[in-house]
Amino acid sequence: ALWPDADGDAAHSALSTTIQRLRLLMGDARAIQVKEGRVSLDPRYCYVDVWAFEHILGEADSAWKMEEIDKAIQLTERAIALYNGEFLHGDTGEPWTVSMRERLRSKFIRSLSRLGHYYQEKGPWDMAIECYQKGLEVDELSEEFYRSLMTCYRESGRMSEAISVYNRCKKTLFAMLGIEPSSKTEAVYKSLR
Repeated sequence: ALWPDADGDAAHSALSTTIQRLRLLMGDARAIQVKEGRVSLDPRYCYVDVWAFEHILGEADSAWKMEEIDKAIQLTERAIALYNGEFLHGDTGEPWTVSMRERLRSKFIRSLSRLGHYYQEKGPWDMAIECYQKGLEVDELSEEFYRSLMTCYRESGRMSEAISVYNRCKKTLFAMLGIEPSSKTEAVYKSLR
């Protein structure tokens, strides 16, 4: 994949040379591991934001289950702050990136939704609104985020903003998918009037 024009021996030699150079650049040969024909980073020597994101979310999930709410909120917010958009965004033509990209995106959206719903139930509307807005920045087709955002604006007395969110939802869904908002979204909109 890295040297498509090279034959097997030349490609293997180029890979070996590249790994050696990378080890020199990193300053520690142990940082790059080669085992059973696979090259990987050693987590004892390398920080990888994807690993940190998934680890922190795992801890947050455990804290939510144990009802350690303050800890769960702190960890979820920390993980959300690590997510800087799609995994290897520029490599859309590489099939091997798709499953990782979608898995991380799904975890991010699920975490934002959980945190937003928590804030929505407890009343800090601005915190819930922030979660749902971040969610729409990542997934502009999520009617759940639109509905929740409309509800938060309604409950905080910001009707014009709630209606604006509905209009954005309607325009986006029609432009991207050629569909109208669901009956659930329409029901929230009717509650605004």
